[in-house]
Amino acid sequence: MRFQAMAMVPAAVAAGLALAACSAASSGNSAGAPGRSPSPGAHASTPVEPQTAAAVRSDADDYLTLYTAGQFAIIYQMLSTPARQAISEQAWVAVHRGCPGATGGMSYRIRHIAVTGSTAVVTVALTGTAKPVSATETLVYANGHWGFSPRDLWLYHHGSLSADVAAAKAAGGCAS
Repeated sequence: MRFQAMAMVPAAVAAGLALAACSAASSGNSAGAPGRSPSPGAHASTPVEPQTAAAVRSDADDYLTLYTAGQFAIIYQMLSTPARQAISEQAWVAVHRGCPGATGGMSYRIRHIAVTGSTAVVTVALTGTAKPVSATETLVYANGHWGFSPRDLWLYHHGSLSADVAAAKAAGGCAS
């Protein structure tokens, strides 16, 4: 498990990956810096997460549970490095909080995980909407970690937080 903050999060089910439910689609991290620490005596270049479907599933479960709990600042840390460089944490949190209904009442089930080299594709079935939705997200493996790579980076670059939220709503990026 990537984040030990899970003990603080209710066992709620998640809505979607990076607005996946919306576009189909804070509290601080008390566990400290994202990712796992290498085991004692491990070489610094040793990956801290295996490059396996099981590791992807664990991270996707963590992300979805945190997303449903509204822990958007924590899941921002689970984005890939290029995504975090492209989106400010403030914009990420504002857009996700500004989409009413994005997390309420939905549940998820991971249907499929495909790992090819340093890329993983996760397909999730989302329920609790007017009709069931399937969402697909890409994760990339770099520096010993899987990071989410949202396809909708353009939503976070409209010049202001309110414009970013409006763009997400206009694009159908919110459940209501």
